[in-house]
Amino acid sequence: PGLIQLLFNILHLRKAPLKVFQKWAEKYGPIYRVRIGTHDAVFISDPKLLKERFSNINSTGRAYNPVTHYFGHGNGISQGHAWEAQRTFTVRKLRDFGVFKSSNEGFLMDGAKALVFNGPVISGFWRIISGENSDWESAKKSEIIKRTEVLTEAINNTSLLFFAPFLRHIAPTYFGWTGWTNAVDSILEFAHTVEKHSKHLDSNSPRDFIDHYLLKIKETTDPTSSFYQQNGVTSLEAVVGDLLAGGSETSSTTLSFVTLYLLLHKEAQSKAQQELDHVVGLSRQVSLADKPLLPYTEAILLETFRVSSMAAFGVPHRMTADTMFHGYFLPKDSTVISNLYAIHHNPNIWGKDVSEFRPERFLSEDKTRVIHHEALMPFSTGRRACFGEGLARDTIFLFVAHILQKFNIEQNSECPVMAAETVPGFVLQPKPFKFVLRLRN
Repeated sequence: PGLIQLLFNILHLRKAPLKVFQKWAEKYGPIYRVRIGTHDAVFISDPKLLKERFSNINSTGRAYNPVTHYFGHGNGISQGHAWEAQRTFTVRKLRDFGVFKSSNEGFLMDGAKALVFNGPVISGFWRIISGENSDWESAKKSEIIKRTEVLTEAINNTSLLFFAPFLRHIAPTYFGWTGWTNAVDSILEFAHTVEKHSKHLDSNSPRDFIDHYLLKIKETTDPTSSFYQQNGVTSLEAVVGDLLAGGSETSSTTLSFVTLYLLLHKEAQSKAQQELDHVVGLSRQVSLADKPLLPYTEAILLETFRVSSMAAFGVPHRMTADTMFHGYFLPKDSTVISNLYAIHHNPNIWGKDVSEFRPERFLSEDKTRVIHHEALMPFSTGRRACFGEGLARDTIFLFVAHILQKFNIEQNSECPVMAAETVPGFVLQPKPFKFVLRLRN
């Protein structure tokens, strides 16, 4: 896009970035570049091209931007050898604690039965991270939930700073910088539980993720390592912040979208309930073992991922080397952005009814199997895809299945919802709405 057009759209980007970048994808094709000053941002709006690009090691850098850098002073969103080491260690330890196993089904179902949308993930992660149990009325958990919600709202207000970071010096409050730094500082306060752990660390009996990480710091002697001494402590606090922020808000926002779509599409709700009645009945609770037998229920979730496209642009990647890609030159240090919203709303991929909520598009012709579409990438793709995807999918499935098994989602007669409306920004959320959960007969 030319400079005049870019300047014309710059304020529009803050209010409706999705429509602007989708429009440019239609006009300029699956790969296009936006330049603001000396900064290049390359948008990829084709699923096959995106998977190819993000699977390449040259695309695994994290774009330097003051917004992402401020979260953990650059440690939470690391790159290169530091990223490989941090991700490998974190995934291994979380797997050891059973985060990715069906053994977590118990605490997930506790949250579903309590109808707490963002409680179970917070409780589970906090227990595994810090060793502390957190009941549903816990003041600490309520505060974590509140602060992660504020963080999501804050990042939506920083949209323009990803492309024009200098604006934070011109009007920091208007362009969201002040709100973002306050929100990050707030969520990272919970990461300071590291200090308490270090005072009571028993090298022979580590209790939780933080203890294992502190032992890793203790045994690290390489000054260049991201685990070394104070670098390690800073990295640990950033990782804890990442897990808390990402682990809670993603699932809770998706559940809000599912509720909204089912409120507006009673026929989809009815079909899922008929399926649940046939497979599970009312005498027992739904389990993950039922998932293969509940294709329509799962299709509702997949269609929710597509239509909502909550993480509309994923997390920006940075090119670590000059690269030629399908005739396009991607210079080192340029930012590569996955235009997931445009991919998920491309009529050439999904058909003319792309704007409609239709779970059947993810089912086989006989409606007995789920068809996983390669163009659906709600958790991004490639080497840096979200490692908590499996847990998030299981959480959302159990919640939705439990709610539909027990309740009807109905309109609030005093303020009925007429359409699915979202709060504009890079991380989409539904506008606040009211509904009624009524026990089924």
